[in-house]
Amino acid sequence: MINFQSIFLFVLLMYGGELFANTTAQDKQQLEHYYTKFKADIDADNMLHVMSYIHQLRQLAVSQQALEIEVESYLFEAMVKRRYGAFEEGVKLNNYALELAQSAGNKKYTAWAYLHLAHLEMELERFRLAQQYIHHAIDYYKSDNSEYTTLMYLWQSKIYLAMGSYHQALAASNKAQSVTANIGDTMYEVAVNHAQILLKLGNYQAAQTMLANVDPTQISKSQERVRLQYYLALANCYLQAGNFKLAIHTALSQLANSYNTRFLEEQAQLQFLVASAYRQQKEFKLAYRYLNRYSLSKDALSLQRRNNKVLQLEAHFKFDSQNQQLLLLSKDNALKEQRLLQQQQTIENHHLQQQRWLLAGILIMCGLAFIYWRWQNQRYLVTLKQQVAERTHALAKSNELLKTMSYTDSLTGLHNRHYFFSVINQQLAKLARANHLLPPAQLQNLVFAVVDIDHFKQINDSHGHGAGDQVLEQFSKILQQHSRDSDLLIRWGGEEFLLVMDNLTFNEAAHTLNRVRNAVADHQFTLNHDESLQCTCSVGFASYPFIAAMPELFNWEQVIELADGALYLAKENQRNAWVGIAPSTEKTHWQSDDVVKHYRKYLLAGELQSYSNITAKLKF
Repeated sequence: MINFQSIFLFVLLMYGGELFANTTAQDKQQLEHYYTKFKADIDADNMLHVMSYIHQLRQLAVSQQALEIEVESYLFEAMVKRRYGAFEEGVKLNNYALELAQSAGNKKYTAWAYLHLAHLEMELERFRLAQQYIHHAIDYYKSDNSEYTTLMYLWQSKIYLAMGSYHQALAASNKAQSVTANIGDTMYEVAVNHAQILLKLGNYQAAQTMLANVDPTQISKSQERVRLQYYLALANCYLQAGNFKLAIHTALSQLANSYNTRFLEEQAQLQFLVASAYRQQKEFKLAYRYLNRYSLSKDALSLQRRNNKVLQLEAHFKFDSQNQQLLLLSKDNALKEQRLLQQQQTIENHHLQQQRWLLAGILIMCGLAFIYWRWQNQRYLVTLKQQVAERTHALAKSNELLKTMSYTDSLTGLHNRHYFFSVINQQLAKLARANHLLPPAQLQNLVFAVVDIDHFKQINDSHGHGAGDQVLEQFSKILQQHSRDSDLLIRWGGEEFLLVMDNLTFNEAAHTLNRVRNAVADHQFTLNHDESLQCTCSVGFASYPFIAAMPELFNWEQVIELADGALYLAKENQRNAWVGIAPSTEKTHWQSDDVVKHYRKYLLAGELQSYSNITAKLKF
């Protein structure tokens, strides 16, 4: 993921010089002081320190009508809120910054507000909205042909990469390369991102060539996240090339130099890469050790994303402020009581005989005043306890809402990829326990089926994205109707859905998926204004374990890639069809990575077998 702090500082340095033109000489000095401090703290990563004076900076900007600084303050505060998990507040602040920039007609800052919103929606895995926002930013900068244009296309490529749309990510990355300047961290981020895409497409030679253009001495001076991603991509190249020792050395050197919890995602990927390399070298103990570390890192990353640290800090800050006010009030009352006693003592010394009755009255009044103060103090403490309880309840509700948002697709109501990654290991462990006590003939399995709506882009182009959303909603209901309670139904991305079915034979899975295909083809999809249309779908599937005798030979990610390859075969040969891939012989000497990458070659050789409802001979 792009280091958003470096992007923010980049904008400050480029635009900062023109922000004070409309301020007076005296007010400009004070505003410039805070703004210079603001940029220095961001460069030094002192985010929480900036929060202590961000409101003062904003008030000065408002009073001097420095709209750009005001917008930047909102964008920065939103970024800090997001970093500590307060997504709801981050959305509000980002949208407020967008409204300010639009109301002033400032197109530059409007584009940057859209970029921040795209980053936020990408973190929440709402990629459709992220794409819409980044398109707004690109529309402004595409004619600029500058480093800003490079940055926008780089973000578009990052979004497509997160969605799994690797060819679209590659096209956006090519655009970024065509306009990038050969200076600065942006050039390195573009190169590393391009290499990551090529690795996803299995072209590690091209990825190595891309990374070879990056000067290691310069990358070591870049932002830490850029450096980590560079060496992660380099280690992946070594791994795919079969140079396992060099891949392990590269990954371990970066793990030894990176302990910052902000980079848990990169650390987890490095740990998984080390485990994979050790597994290829058949050093299973070391592979198991780093796989456990990878699991712990992923769990920590999930907790980090769910915890709303900003709300917790705010609650503690308010609570400490209230305690401090109570302490000051107690000291002030004690001082007042001491002065009152001194006055009483003076009166007794000078007018003891004449004013005894007055002294008694004063003592009575003091007693009543003290009782009243104690009563008011107790009421105030009860109110404070109620406020703390209400705030605690609100925090619990916010955390539950964040968990639901992170696990659910907002359009279809189905589970999303995040949920799938959180439960797949449990499903595999459950399958392993069940198969442990069963004879070979009765072993259970999981069927991974990738379902894709045919010609969905034409629906969006002809009827609009609103109609496309309605088709996705109705399509998801059809899948729910034809799936069991024990099945996993996931919105995989765009118009793709993942259906995971347990304890089905290959033929039973084919029969079930054919029913789904027929149900979609027979369904009349209704749109607004009483419009309707017909849709079809294509399906690719494969079973896990892929080879029953060697369940560890192919992992579940590779089985999904084989199912995705079967989906491509169904689309290329006919559409409105299903294709399944299974081994024709159980060969235990197979290289699983090679089988997944070159499955068409194995199908042509007859070592893999395809099954389909297509009557014609499949073209591979």
